[in-house]
Amino acid sequence: MNGEEHSPCDTRFMAVFSRRLRRWDLVRIAALAVGLAWLGLFGAFGYAAISLRPTTPALAAAAAAVLIAAAAILYAWREPGR
Repeated sequence: MNGEEHSPCDTRFMAVFSRRLRRWDLVRIAALAVGLAWLGLFGAFGYAAISLRPTTPALAAAAAAVLIAAAAILYAWREPGR
């Protein structure tokens, strides 16, 4: 490299990606990822409830998932600054 040391991140593509990344709200991206995971979980429970006969442990797991999701929504909905 002619005596110059370059990082693999010092490319034109990395600069474009870095500018784009600065415009993203990472909290919203993380919330979207978690929301999609919950949606997949509820979809799996829904599919199992329709296609199979639910058992007590499966119903308990579904109830626990709903309680966890409700607690997360209530935590996220609290007033800012408190």
